[in-house]
Amino acid sequence: MAKHYQGSPATTTTDAVFIPEVWASGIYKYFERKTVFRNLVDDYSALVSGSADTIHVPEIGVISATAKSAGSDVSYDATASTTTDLSVNKHYYAAKLFEDLLTVQSSYDLMSKYAKMFGEALARQVDSDIWGELDGVNQTQALSADDTLTAAVFEATLATLGENDVPYMDGDCYMVVNPTLFADIMNPSAGLAQYFIRQDASGDGSGLRNGMVGSLYGIQVFMSNTVSTAGSSSTVPGGIFHRSACAFAMQRDVRVQSEYSVDALGTKVVADTIYGVKVLDDSDNIRGVRFLNVD
Repeated sequence: MAKHYQGSPATTTTDAVFIPEVWASGIYKYFERKTVFRNLVDDYSALVSGSADTIHVPEIGVISATAKSAGSDVSYDATASTTTDLSVNKHYYAAKLFEDLLTVQSSYDLMSKYAKMFGEALARQVDSDIWGELDGVNQTQALSADDTLTAAVFEATLATLGENDVPYMDGDCYMVVNPTLFADIMNPSAGLAQYFIRQDASGDGSGLRNGMVGSLYGIQVFMSNTVSTAGSSSTVPGGIFHRSACAFAMQRDVRVQSEYSVDALGTKVVADTIYGVKVLDDSDNIRGVRFLNVD
């Protein structure tokens, strides 16, 4: 009997083109879920989606109103605007070699764990770089005790924000703290907790899904492991900042590429992203307050 030709088999070598698409969706999902700070600052990504490596972010000085006197000409304001340069100079990746990637793909649980690992690695780096800028805002507020936020300290912080024209009740002001300080805020026996408004009280649970669990006088509160815990008096366990306090630009969203290695008999998978971040807060443009531990 004649042997029937079965055609060429599909292998990780011939069909590796499908692998990045499958992995990309999973990795990007976890990246978006785990990135806390990216969605809390001004995003200029659209300006560098094609090319360019620097964004000039303008800061317009305050112009005063002038009384008009009869018969006198208008005097034009000479206040100059300044710019802050946001450089897109950060390129990070997460990579792993899989011996027999099809086995990994056939098990969703295993594949999802690796996708989560890639996504979280890149998200942690983005968060770390954004917080590395935000924890240097111009204004500081010392805590009365490490990782503890009393009503008096919070009141003083609100006063600083208000005195510097930071619109903390416009929905674009955020508090991000480390897990210890967050637990103190949520402690039902603590003085500050009685002023805490649970977002999930409405029953839809939407706040819990995106990491936001409440607001203090219009300031949305988040917890992040990126923020330092414990340490000395130089440790910044959190802070309050307006969205305009920091600029972020992602030139390339998370990209996933793969290549089959005959030498390793496996598939190399790499996820990478390119972005830049720059704090916009300074002495004449106060946009936030950072907390300081005292010990």
